[in-house]
Amino acid sequence: MPVVVAVAAAFTALLSGCSTENSGGTAEPTAAAAAAASPGSSTPTTSKSAKPVDSTEYRQDDDGFGRAGYFFSSPSGSFSCAIFDTPLDTFGLPIGAACQGRAATPPGEQDCVKPDGLQAPVPGLGVGPSGTQFLCIAGSPLFTSESTVLPYRSSLIANGYTCHSAETGVTCQFNLDGTGFKVSREASSLTLDGDSQQPDASVTVPDVRGERPTKAENLLAEAGLTARVVGGTGRGPQGGQCVVAEQEPAAGTKVATGTRITVTTGEIGGKPGSC
Repeated sequence: MPVVVAVAAAFTALLSGCSTENSGGTAEPTAAAAAAASPGSSTPTTSKSAKPVDSTEYRQDDDGFGRAGYFFSSPSGSFSCAIFDTPLDTFGLPIGAACQGRAATPPGEQDCVKPDGLQAPVPGLGVGPSGTQFLCIAGSPLFTSESTVLPYRSSLIANGYTCHSAETGVTCQFNLDGTGFKVSREASSLTLDGDSQQPDASVTVPDVRGERPTKAENLLAEAGLTARVVGGTGRGPQGGQCVVAEQEPAAGTKVATGTRITVTTGEIGGKPGSC
């Protein structure tokens, strides 16, 4: 029987039942189930054929619970999902991307059970650097923000994670090692098969030092990364142009696709932070 515990008083969200490591394989949804989910579509779409979306359209600096990240819902309305800036701590495991909704229970996990005196829990699946996790979420839902729909055959890439929307469900993965989950009303899983995983999960950080901030952002975007600019972008206090003086992670580092690179500007000839 899963044990229900509080995540945080500010969220008034209660979680129960989790898996600390990836589970085994899962059966794929039947053709009939896929057709019911999307009439007229007979071929399941994998993340390898997905079109990346503009992540800024899904950005929220505060979802109402003080959490920042990228929030979306599935076209069917069955699932609310998020890629967080700061991973959630669930039973000691960091969760960077997660979905909640009317999900089938993954193989090897216990069904969510309504505790006495509490609301019926809602299934959720999450993934982080330490693996995947199945959650039973009671009380206020874990994802309650007004989020933008992620269309079928589209992928949202942010903070080192990729979430893909398809007629057969939503998949999210940690790009660095390909660990992830698939959530669906018909068949959910805490593992991803080869067709569900993104190719080229890691990229090399380019050297953008000395570049103007706008160009640095473009170079990082072309490499499959996102930028966080710290400092001014115009002229410094001495009238010199502001350029990237420092970046973290450093150039040449292997990181997950979608990782945010912090670039600190400085006036030409000056120190980082002088703009």
